[in-house]
Amino acid sequence: MRVQTHPIPHPARHHDRRAALTLLEVITSLALLAMVITGVLASIVQARRSAAISITQSCAITVVQGYMEQLKNIPLQSFVNASPTDQLNTPNLTVSFTLPTIKDATNTAIQLVTTPSGIAASTLTGATPGTTPTGVVDNLQSFDMDSRATPGTETWATVWPGANSTLTPYPSTVPGKTDLRMNFWVQITDLSPSASPKCKAYGILIVYTWQYLEGKNKRYMLSSIRSIRSAVQTF
Repeated sequence: MRVQTHPIPHPARHHDRRAALTLLEVITSLALLAMVITGVLASIVQARRSAAISITQSCAITVVQGYMEQLKNIPLQSFVNASPTDQLNTPNLTVSFTLPTIKDATNTAIQLVTTPSGIAASTLTGATPGTTPTGVVDNLQSFDMDSRATPGTETWATVWPGANSTLTPYPSTVPGKTDLRMNFWVQITDLSPSASPKCKAYGILIVYTWQYLEGKNKRYMLSSIRSIRSAVQTF
């Protein structure tokens, strides 16, 4: 009787082959997991950044709307830079002048300096965000966005290097670390018709730029708001 024998696989070799295959699977799984986690984290960071930018933008437009309402309520003589002795309130808009406003609930008086009406509006609205064109007057201000009073360390010259400090010097204050940093260009123009019947009307243009951080880099967004007022004061 002939007995057939079959070779028995070596246990150690069989074990090594399976272990190598399992290790490869683990490495592949970890690589895929790392890719997924990286994508999720990037999405979270981008979503957080977009939300922060949206909140800052909402705060900026709210500030500008407040200033616009104040300008519409300024007595006409101050609004058009008329001479105190001129009962007709003849506008003098081709030069820079100040418009009295209140900054916030602290009733801090702020003088917004206008850009002469001779500067084309397209020069203001078409400017590079963060850079002031020639002849345009800056109004740099910071606003507290939260309850944290975190002192800042950067001067306005560092915060806003593209301002035109030859016309208006940089503010001496140092904006807070979490403050909203803004710049306003205010222009009043005479829209009254030259022919009869005449009706006094004036245009208000506020071009505003607000700053936000993208990582450690400073970025600027520019937008504008317009309105019209007549000689009749609103309340």
